[in-house]
Amino acid sequence: MGLISGFTIIRAISLFHITAAYFFLTAPKKLVDQNVVFMLGESTRLPHITTMDKPSDASAFLALIVAFLGVSDLTAANMTEEIALQYWLAAVPVRLLFLFVVTGYVYMFKPDGIFGSGSITRASIGEPLQNSLVFAWGFFELVAWFWAQVFTTLRDERRDIARRRQEKMLADAERNTL
Repeated sequence: MGLISGFTIIRAISLFHITAAYFFLTAPKKLVDQNVVFMLGESTRLPHITTMDKPSDASAFLALIVAFLGVSDLTAANMTEEIALQYWLAAVPVRLLFLFVVTGYVYMFKPDGIFGSGSITRASIGEPLQNSLVFAWGFFELVAWFWAQVFTTLRDERRDIARRRQEKMLADAERNTL
């Protein structure tokens, strides 16, 4: 088992989402101008967002979506262990797949990317996604969900819960036979 439990990591990610929602609602420029967003954008040659100088309708909507994600994840992480474990074992692979697709799309379809040249990418629906903020978000979500081994930690916790349940059943069986 890891040093930090999977549910603790999920709660931290949820609180990060709620904090990001606050900043998207009040001062989106603080998120866009973060050094790590700038460094990732420069290293991957992705354009920077220049339209989030002040709160707007789009940043408010983004704040609602991110807040909803944070609150729902926090709620799911605080359910009973067995139910939460089943939920997260189903949700984490789907999230990882989605984040791999989004981050890969942003990187590979940027103007000077592998698939970024030609008329198809100029008329692409996802062109507004090709910026440093979306890439930084996808990258750090992948880091949080995959590299921090939430999925692996949850699997370890499932084994521990199954072992505890089996030990409890054996103890109950022994008590009933006496």
